[in-house]
Amino acid sequence: MDLHNNKNKYTIAELEANINELCLWDILQTQRLTADFCFTYFWSLNDEYAKDEEDKDICEHDILHWQPHLTREELYSCNVYRARQKKYS
Repeated sequence: MDLHNNKNKYTIAELEANINELCLWDILQTQRLTADFCFTYFWSLNDEYAKDEEDKDICEHDILHWQPHLTREELYSCNVYRARQKKYS
């Protein structure tokens, strides 16, 4: 997948199917993402999808900067966040 030459081209399903082949920063900077996708892959438990230290360091500010259509409220009200909160509360 050529993320940089195909900005906002790939569906969430395509990105998920190829997540282990892709750098998280490249996804963040080039594709339009959902709050659930961001929470699932950028803030996964144990950084399981991170390819390097930079991927591990993706924070709320980075997501809101590169995904301006998302709000902080959307991130913290997405289904993945709520399910995780319920599981670990």
